[in-house]
Amino acid sequence: MYRTLRSILTVALAVLFVASAVALTAVETVSGTVENVDPQQGRMILRAEEGKAMELRAPTELLIGLQNGDAVEVKISGQRATFIQKQEGAQRPDMGGALRLQPPIDMPKSR
Repeated sequence: MYRTLRSILTVALAVLFVASAVALTAVETVSGTVENVDPQQGRMILRAEEGKAMELRAPTELLIGLQNGDAVEVKISGQRATFIQKQEGAQRPDMGGALRLQPPIDMPKSR
């Protein structure tokens, strides 16, 4: 009887541990505007569409090319950004117009 109870308790604790680990690593997607970005420090401040500002940590590779005012969609796990995508056609306050991707230009071939 003691062994059965101990086995049930061990399984229950293992399930609880796994469930809590999954809940902590849940990924959510947030849309907003970049208020401040520092690739060297691996940090950015994002103003979510709901108006809430959040400081996020992210790998330098994700932050390079971002500028203050960029509209982005960010996948967040805890306090870390795991994916950042700029929104096309979003308006940047300092430019006063829509962002548009320019078509690639042909570079002359070097000899």
